[in-house]
Amino acid sequence: MTRILFSSSLKMLTRDKQALFWALIFPLIFLGVFKLFSGDAAGTTRLIVSVDTTSERGRSLVDALSQVGFLEVEVRPGLDEDSARVLLLDDEADAALVVDPAAPNTPANAVLLIGVSDPIGRQVTSAAIASVVDRVNLVLTKVPVPISMTTRPVESKTTSFFQFVAPGILGMGLMSFATIGLAGSLSRYREEGVLRRIRATPLAPWRFFSSVLAAHLVITGVQVVFLTLIAQMLGADLFSGGIWAPLIAIFGTISFLNIAVILAGRVTGRGAVEGAANAVTLPMMFLSGSFFPVSSLPEVMQTVVKVLPLTHMLDALRGVTIESESITEQWPSLLVLLAWALVSFAVARVSFRFEDA
Repeated sequence: MTRILFSSSLKMLTRDKQALFWALIFPLIFLGVFKLFSGDAAGTTRLIVSVDTTSERGRSLVDALSQVGFLEVEVRPGLDEDSARVLLLDDEADAALVVDPAAPNTPANAVLLIGVSDPIGRQVTSAAIASVVDRVNLVLTKVPVPISMTTRPVESKTTSFFQFVAPGILGMGLMSFATIGLAGSLSRYREEGVLRRIRATPLAPWRFFSSVLAAHLVITGVQVVFLTLIAQMLGADLFSGGIWAPLIAIFGTISFLNIAVILAGRVTGRGAVEGAANAVTLPMMFLSGSFFPVSSLPEVMQTVVKVLPLTHMLDALRGVTIESESITEQWPSLLVLLAWALVSFAVARVSFRFEDA
């Protein structure tokens, strides 16, 4: 009986074109759009310059760099390469130009540390600063004190914007399908009298729910494989997370399925249910770090969004894929997802009752 119910639920789900749209086409559109616009060029680059501004070359260098439109120049004399690297890793700047102190009539060596993660932004920043150094050298040709510059990345592994956003789109797609798709399905079953007819049979309600949820989890698995393959083809590296990435994605989806059951139990009418589901998912879609880092939000909002399940699902996904971290390092996010799964399941059980169908 359970196998028949599961097969029937899966057939109904695959025939629901709207559900398949939320599962596959909707996130695929986002992948394509963000791939097209993933130029990764930042509007402003924060540059720390460590140079002796009492010297002519120091003043000339700072003045020339300050005239570059996208550079936000901050002068910090006395830094060495290691201390400048620490500042970049602490996100106090995007790049640092460290000019070694030298005697007035001797050449000065400069090291440019680049903390910009995306390749295009890194190349633009490096080229612009190198051009400024060349111009300063020409100005200083009246004195034989040229500046030679070496460019070095702060971190050996860099991440493009598309690589960052791909796990976010995967999580967004899973959330949208689980919440909007399941809530709409349950509402449709209620309106079409399916739940009423099932209540009149000896079939236990939990068996029906198990089959529906199992069918959604199967589509979720297909969704994970499909979107991961497309994202990989477009330049993301979701395969680097191994088996843990899809497992995290499916585990995080459980909370969204529970939320869908809660909405279907508390809101009547399919249109109203789907509207409520959108009202829940849209804020999470934009605030939980799907497209932009949560750290770019105001501090008050960061505190709020760190409670949301999608935030921790994406943190864990990016941890095992982009950061190459182990699954054990994701325990804070996994613990929050477990809490969401348990609490939302308990609320779902009391929110949706066959007696109300």
